[in-house]
Amino acid sequence: MEILFLKVLVLVTCFVGLFSYHHPGISSGGKKSSSKKTNFIIILADDIGWGDLGTNWGKRKDTPNLDKMAMEGMRFVDFHSAASTCSPSRASLLTGRLGLRNGVTHNFAETSVGGLPLNETTLAEVLKETGYLTAVIGKWHLGHNGLHHPSFRGFDYYFGIPYSHDMGCTDTPGYNLPPCPACPQHPTITSSHLRGCYPEVALPLYENLTIIQQPVNLTSLATKYTEKAIQFINYAR
Repeated sequence: MEILFLKVLVLVTCFVGLFSYHHPGISSGGKKSSSKKTNFIIILADDIGWGDLGTNWGKRKDTPNLDKMAMEGMRFVDFHSAASTCSPSRASLLTGRLGLRNGVTHNFAETSVGGLPLNETTLAEVLKETGYLTAVIGKWHLGHNGLHHPSFRGFDYYFGIPYSHDMGCTDTPGYNLPPCPACPQHPTITSSHLRGCYPEVALPLYENLTIIQQPVNLTSLATKYTEKAIQFINYAR
């Protein structure tokens, strides 16, 4: 399978878009149509600096696989993110429009009811119209309620967390420092006493529309992201 890696690094806070061309034309003998388009993966990584990769800074020796890909592939060394924060950068990547135009100028919270405006067209929706299978793996952070969920924004498969791992409280000790305080369960508590506490149980892990783990085990999340990405690639090719 041909894969074009545009920007690569897999982290717990990453957003991974996988797009695999799946042409409907299959002959009766089981052979795929000769029509073929390039499959590709886009990985948006939070909190990575230029010097974090050995291919950019010779003193780094701990990214050999990424360095090898850079040497063997094509590098674009003048890439600029549309924003320095999570939701706006993801919205711009998926729509090709700056936050002031696509309506996403700030990060969504775990209590947000909205997300990337529904009248915005995403890259995944455009690709699906041309025969691609689409998947997003990692932190979504573009809305998790109703039609803002990635399953309704052009993606055939979704596996990940709905927002940042430090936004939903995790009850497992050590995952949040300082620990997330739970909201007091008392009918006379006023809203002013609820600031800084978490009414929900914990950060959820989604597979499509289903929560499969809550609280999510952050220590194994990166491994799960990798496994799911590989499974989708093998399924789609």
